[in-house]
Amino acid sequence: MAGPAPSDDEESLLRLVPEDGSSVGNKNLREKLGWEAAYYFQVRDRLVERKVLSIGRGYGGSVYRVRVIAAAKPSEESAQAPTKAYPTEKALYPPIAKALEYGWAKDLGHRNFLVQITSSLGKRAAGGTWTRPDITVVAVDSYPYVPGRFIEVVTYEIKPERIWSVNGVFEAASHSRIATQSYLLLHAPDGQASIPKEHLERLEKECTRFGIGLGLVRKPDSYETYEFLVDPDRRQPDPAEMNRFIEQHLSDDSKKHISGWK
Repeated sequence: MAGPAPSDDEESLLRLVPEDGSSVGNKNLREKLGWEAAYYFQVRDRLVERKVLSIGRGYGGSVYRVRVIAAAKPSEESAQAPTKAYPTEKALYPPIAKALEYGWAKDLGHRNFLVQITSSLGKRAAGGTWTRPDITVVAVDSYPYVPGRFIEVVTYEIKPERIWSVNGVFEAASHSRIATQSYLLLHAPDGQASIPKEHLERLEKECTRFGIGLGLVRKPDSYETYEFLVDPDRRQPDPAEMNRFIEQHLSDDSKKHISGWK
């Protein structure tokens, strides 16, 4: 049975890989495509996972074709097929943010909290690759017998269906500088059955190694369908770094709410 037709970016990458089975370096491909490393490896890994490309040796790594996929246009029948509910990663942000708002805080009993999509900063500087969580939850709590206020900054890295690369773990781990806890959430409509066993096992292993939480999302808008396979470590980041993150990445309304919480 033929696999799914490659996306435009997958086709662009495939055009640069020789059809005779000879390998080409990752660095060479990235430079020709003009892509950042993180995005290149996301596209490359999709092709590897579908057994279109295989990973070779060499300085910086290389790839070669396993089989040739024709870059054919979709047939009229497939063009009329229903559009997936969540065709892109960005389409997952709003329903997951809402599910976290009504589920996450209820689970943990937070009184003062907010949920914000932080993947896009508009004109504000991002601060470098992998420094922006897709979704951020901030909670501030106080306790009758413990002086002071206690802040939680929990970050979520979101990946759409079929994106099983460990790059997501590294992205989530990069938030540890400012987050008390970090999660990688994967859209998996069929739960664990959505992800090949070897990929899931590696993700669990890497998340455990980095202290990152791992969750599978069956229905993005329903927190009851979220399955958490790895619990994150709880960290205590530098307060100055947390403050800087909130200042640069959250909206003015969010900052006003946090300042007013007692």
